[in-house]
Amino acid sequence: MRFAFGRYVPTSSIIHSLDPRVKTISSFVFVVSVLFVKGFMGYLFLFGIFLIIAFLSNIKLILYLKSVKNMWFLIVFASLIQFFISGFQMAMFISLRLIFVVLFASFLTYTTSPLLIARGLSELLRFFGVKKRYRDDFGMIMTISFRFIPILFDEIDRIIKAQIARGAKFDEKGLKYKIQGVVAIVVPLLVSSIRKAEEISIALQARKYGVFERNSYYTLKWKFKDTLFFVFSFLVLFLIVVFS
Repeated sequence: MRFAFGRYVPTSSIIHSLDPRVKTISSFVFVVSVLFVKGFMGYLFLFGIFLIIAFLSNIKLILYLKSVKNMWFLIVFASLIQFFISGFQMAMFISLRLIFVVLFASFLTYTTSPLLIARGLSELLRFFGVKKRYRDDFGMIMTISFRFIPILFDEIDRIIKAQIARGAKFDEKGLKYKIQGVVAIVVPLLVSSIRKAEEISIALQARKYGVFERNSYYTLKWKFKDTLFFVFSFLVLFLIVVFS
């Protein structure tokens, strides 16, 4: 698994068995908590919370760290910009902030299948009075998006290997060779993405998507353990806001 971020890891755990609605809300609350942290002690506290969640999810810590590794370019790029604008300390805070955002986002995608995430989002939108048709469409868009992220990066990896096998050299110095290297990856990637989008469109049309009202075989049930985790996430946010 070269690109871990955005993938679902099927296993048996307390976190996996939680309602997708509470995991979606809690993941968002944890990300918001990251934005309120103002010191290293706050990040240390959040890391402790993350370790608890990682343990309860029955997923190896190395897999969570791999998702951070997948986003290294974004983290380094944002940190460098902040370094030149505000200095080293602020760059460190930005790095930590992005790392924790990726970790808490991974907690949602690792423990919840794309279909359940879509179902949970659809149910949450119902509370805001959104019509069922639009809720289902939004859920389908999110499902395809979550599934497409790892597929896209796998495709990039495949294209790079294929181009190297054809004699392409991505380590050549000079702007001209760098541009040629990017073009050698981007053009096949665009063609492949358009082809996959067309295949999805044909598959949806073949299944008469949007013609009939969609129903679900399973019903989501909010249990006591969901309430506990829901309260736990907001308690973390409260402690961060009060003591930061």
